[in-house]
Amino acid sequence: MSLAEDPSAFSADPGLDAREPFGAFVSDDTAYAAAVQLAGKRGWPPAEVQRGGLAAALRQLGVIAAPEILLVDLSDAADAEEIAAGLGEIAAGSKVIALGTQNDVGMFRRVMDAGAADYLVKPVDTKQLAAAVERAETARAAAQPVQTRRGRCIAVVGARGGVGASMVAGNLAWLVASERERQTGLLDLDLQYGCQALAFDLQPAAGLREALEDPERVDDSMIDNLGVKADARLSLFAAEEAVDDVPVMPRTAVTQLLAKLRESRDVLVADLPRHLLGQQPDLLEQVTDLVLVTDLSLAGLRDCNRLVRLAKQQGGKLRVRVVANRVGKQAPGHVGAQEFGKELETDLAAQLSFDPESVAKAAMAGRTLSVGAPKAKLLADLRALLIELVGEPRKRKRALLSFLKKS
Repeated sequence: MSLAEDPSAFSADPGLDAREPFGAFVSDDTAYAAAVQLAGKRGWPPAEVQRGGLAAALRQLGVIAAPEILLVDLSDAADAEEIAAGLGEIAAGSKVIALGTQNDVGMFRRVMDAGAADYLVKPVDTKQLAAAVERAETARAAAQPVQTRRGRCIAVVGARGGVGASMVAGNLAWLVASERERQTGLLDLDLQYGCQALAFDLQPAAGLREALEDPERVDDSMIDNLGVKADARLSLFAAEEAVDDVPVMPRTAVTQLLAKLRESRDVLVADLPRHLLGQQPDLLEQVTDLVLVTDLSLAGLRDCNRLVRLAKQQGGKLRVRVVANRVGKQAPGHVGAQEFGKELETDLAAQLSFDPESVAKAAMAGRTLSVGAPKAKLLADLRALLIELVGEPRKRKRALLSFLKKS
């Protein structure tokens, strides 16, 4: 039975989705020491206090269950729009206590309007944190049920055709599902020429075209019937429509579908044809992370910069990573990665090795790299990209508990 047939399979494993009572992402030594001391006094794991700020919290909370109360440092946030967007994303899953350096009413109001439960001006001590946590606990007990938090949406887009974006999307989805153990969806939005179903050796379910042509009809029941199980935690949403029968979609079709799929998955990876960015102008509103895959050609550089500028129109709500694929391949008109990075209008987040043998081996087997070519250098590069996207993997305490029960 597939995940599509069994909606209760989402977050059905209490060991994976059990929420910690407290977590913290703080950037300075004083706040870190105070949070660790508070955790010790309350009997909470000190390991839940981590270095970092809002950016670190956003990376990790897409692939771990949000704690009931979250302390997050806003010092690394660039501007008010980034703070509002980031807090809005995490506050739906936790009671958030924000830390900052600005001691003014305007900042307080912005933070509270974004969904935070409290705002403290640094430096803070253990007593101040304890009082804020007690207020948050009281507010949580009296509040209405927390709004359902939508999962992370990672859209993978090729700056040019044939640069390997679909390979990146499929392997990232598999790694999130199999190694990070999160309920994951892989959505292939190229209805005529998409290759995710072929890559996983699966027959796509019917209905994706209808969902995009008439998005108002999409409900939980329809979503349940769109997915095909690729693994215990990975569902594939794809189609293979006739090449001469292009669907006519409303301008908000992809936006609505992404929103609905995010409600039932911890992480949704969308293999997104770049032409849809023009045809569906609002779809980036549902994307939390945009991965732009490119080769090292001048045309790739030009189009990466164009897409980066488009992403910036989202006002800081969208985290963009440019990924150079097939690095090491000697091709006419290509430049070196260092030279490419100098002309890029953002940072080059990752470089993926040119490894055609491993890719071909996995493709012929109808498997991802971690199954078809587990020792491939390219697979190591993809795991590094995953860390860039969602942070280091967290150690689970369930294995220790299972050992103690057996003994």
